[in-house]
Amino acid sequence: MDELPRDADADPLHWLLPGHRAAPAEALKRIQALCAGWPDLHAAMFVVLATHPGLPREMLAAAIKQFRGDLDAYTREDVMGLLTAIWNGGKSGFDAVLRTRAGSPRKGAGGLSWVKE
Repeated sequence: MDELPRDADADPLHWLLPGHRAAPAEALKRIQALCAGWPDLHAAMFVVLATHPGLPREMLAAAIKQFRGDLDAYTREDVMGLLTAIWNGGKSGFDAVLRTRAGSPRKGAGGLSWVKE
């Protein structure tokens, strides 16, 4: 079986291979690009989490929060909870945790006043 290339020149995705340890500056650039490339919050967080499994969630939360303006109302702990929800519960888990956070936008603001939510 052929060995997978581990040289950055040979494989631009070498950083996805198991066991790769990236310098924080490298990881931060990639996380910024991923956050900018995925307009949907769930998708962006999922992709960052899936492509950086070796980084602690606290670090991922801080980085994602830095590059996603839609997370300004949330604490780092809230973002860590969202990452955990994505990992354990997928989209439905993410949505459930997002609804319970203090800074989350409330449904019904500007909605129909006669509809109880």
